Amino acid sequence: MKRFLCDNTIGKLMKKLRLLGFDAQPFDEYRNNNDRILLTRSREKWQKWPGESFLIVSNNWRDQLKEVERRYSLIQEMRPFTRCVECNTLLADVKAEEVRDRIPERVFLTVKDFKICPNCKRIYWHGTHVENIMKNFEGVFDIDKFREFTKNF
Repeated sequence: MKRFLCDNTIGKLMKKLRLLGFDAQPFDEYRNNNDRILLTRSREKWQKWPGESFLIVSNNWRDQLKEVERRYSLIQEMRPFTRCVECNTLLADVKAEEVRDRIPERVFLTVKDFKICPNCKRIYWHGTHVENIMKNFEGVFDIDKFREFTKNF
């Protein structure tokens, strides 16, 4: 799976890549890690990066994601909702009872599957917000392929 390094010019794109299951770290924290693909809008960083890099043209995260998809065929590797959006850590399954005191009662009563970030302890579950997130991506990827790859999420 591709691993990305994202500078501060593409913060929204970094979070969207994480939602899709890609390892996407901020440039400032990992600037010496050139085994990652640098994604940037900065021509200077792009030219100086010793490893693989990709210069992003657009200002809009959807168009940025389209650019990255065209270059790297992301749809083939994506694993939506498997990483923490905040810290990039892979999520772990957790029993509802273990997080009961940290989620709304209605969620505890209606949702069976939960995930937790082992690093920052953020809790995730499949709610109506997931459908809204998925709709945001439908304009980026070929709709039939996207639905096929995301039908289990």
